[in-house]
Amino acid sequence: MNKNQIIILKNDAVGDLTHSLTAIESIINSHPNHFIIVYLSERSKKFSFLIRGKNIKFKFINYRITFIQKINLFLSLIKEPIDKIYILSPKKFYYYLPVIFKKKKFYAICIDGHDGYKRPANYLRKFLFKYIINDRSIKYKRPSTSKIQSILVGYKNKNQNQPFSFENKNNFLESFLKKKYAYFHIKASIIKKLNWSDRDLSLFFSEILRYHENLFITRDIESNKEKKIYAFKYNLIDFNNSNLVANNSNIYLFDNIEGIDLYNLINNSKKIIAFHGMMTNLGSLNKKKILDLFFCEINKYRDYHNYRNSFYEFKPKYIGYDFIIPSKNIHKTIKKIQYSLKQ
Repeated sequence: MNKNQIIILKNDAVGDLTHSLTAIESIINSHPNHFIIVYLSERSKKFSFLIRGKNIKFKFINYRITFIQKINLFLSLIKEPIDKIYILSPKKFYYYLPVIFKKKKFYAICIDGHDGYKRPANYLRKFLFKYIINDRSIKYKRPSTSKIQSILVGYKNKNQNQPFSFENKNNFLESFLKKKYAYFHIKASIIKKLNWSDRDLSLFFSEILRYHENLFITRDIESNKEKKIYAFKYNLIDFNNSNLVANNSNIYLFDNIEGIDLYNLINNSKKIIAFHGMMTNLGSLNKKKILDLFFCEINKYRDYHNYRNSFYEFKPKYIGYDFIIPSKNIHKTIKKIQYSLKQ
C-alpha cells in the first residue's frame, strides 16, 4: 500500500454528487494502492454509499465550507503525505491551495462564464497540474458536467458502469416496495412558483394514476416547519417511527425517508416524475424511466441562456428519459405529461 494519499474535494449537493460518480470511481479504480480521502458535504453524507471502492475514508464538511474547516483542510495538506488533489467542487477557496502547495498535483474543474467571468482567474490556473474548463458562456451544445469530469481524471472505460443497486435491508420499507408504483417528489419552492394548489396536485396525481396502480410521493424534509396537511386523499408513512396512517388511497406520502431507503424507494418505481434535481439525478444512475419537470422562470434573455446551458450540463442521455417544461396552468401541464406516461 502506497503511504501517500489522494484527496477528492466534492462537498456539493446530492444531485451534483451523482454527476461526479463516474469520475470518482475512475480515480479510485486507477489508484488501488493509494489511500483515498473523499470530502463530501453534510447534504451528501447519507448518500456516501454511492461511492464504491476500497481504501476510502470520508470526511464531511459544510456545503459552504467554514473558516475552521478551511484551516483544518490546510493543516491536513501540511501534515499528510498527499500525491494528488482533485477539485471536483469549484469552490473559490480550493483554487488558492495550489499556490501554497506547489509540490502537490492539483486536478481541477474551472468555470468560464458570461462577461469574462472566470473561476479561478487565469493567474491561478497556471498553478494547477491539470484542469478542464466548463464553459458556461458558449451558446451551442456542450459536454455534460459528468463527461467533463471524466475527461479530467482520464476515464477510458467505454463500457457502461455497473448498476447502482443496493440491497434493501429495511423490512418496513420492503412491504411497500412490493407494490407497483410511480414516484413523485413535491418540491415546495417550485410548487409555490407555479402556484399549484392542492386541487391542482390532485388533478396531476389522478392523471398519473390512470397509468400506474399506485403513486408514492415524498417531500422536502424541513424539521423547522410544521408538516403540511394536503387536501387530497393519501396514506401517510412516517419513517421516524415506522408508522402508517391508512386512508384507503392509492397515494402514499413517505415522510422522513432519507439515504439508502429513499434511494431504494426511487429506484424500485416504475416511473419517476419529479422536478429536475436530486430525485431525477438519483433515478438516472440506473437509467430509470424518468419524466423530468424542467422548471424555467424566464424574465430576460440571459435567463433563457442560463437554463439552456443548465439543460446541456446536467441532462441525462438515454432512452427512457423524457422532459417537459411545466406550466402554471395545471391542465396544460397534464396534457404535456400524457405522452410520456403512456410509455
